[in-house]
Amino acid sequence: MKPRPLLPILLLVPTVTFVLNYALFQRPVEQVLQRDDRNAGMVVRAHWRWYVDPTVLVYDLQGAAPDTRAIDVLRALLQFAYRQKDRRFSRVVLAWKGTPRFYLAGADFAELGRTYPTRSPIDTMAVIPPMVRRVDGNRAFPGRGNQPFFALQEQRLLDFNRFVNEWAGF
Repeated sequence: MKPRPLLPILLLVPTVTFVLNYALFQRPVEQVLQRDDRNAGMVVRAHWRWYVDPTVLVYDLQGAAPDTRAIDVLRALLQFAYRQKDRRFSRVVLAWKGTPRFYLAGADFAELGRTYPTRSPIDTMAVIPPMVRRVDGNRAFPGRGNQPFFALQEQRLLDFNRFVNEWAGF
């Protein structure tokens, strides 16, 4: 009886999938969290959707220390986006403990990563809400119309806080 190559293949595919997800996403997100003391206490899992769909990245916030603030969650996400800025995804799912809550278009995620070193945190907090979509595809924070500049910025900062609260319960 000839040996069957099916068993080695069945073992090889999950191993390669795990190694790819770890090397491309999980290890970089761990490095981001470890290199900045302000990220202490955050736990994030990053991987392709279902671990095999390279068009969708999942950024899954698993937990955070009690003293973690919304800006800390944003900073960790932006630092990771900076590390992934040259990769292309159709979307980046923002999950909380395995449950998708929101998503960003892949191009928006890449733009956040590219501009991270030069954009102020306050500006970034104001820019993110219009980019965020709920998992059903609807905008999470619809346009605010023709408001005066400062009123619009204030509303976007409130939307940012709502976004992080709904994403991670802060």
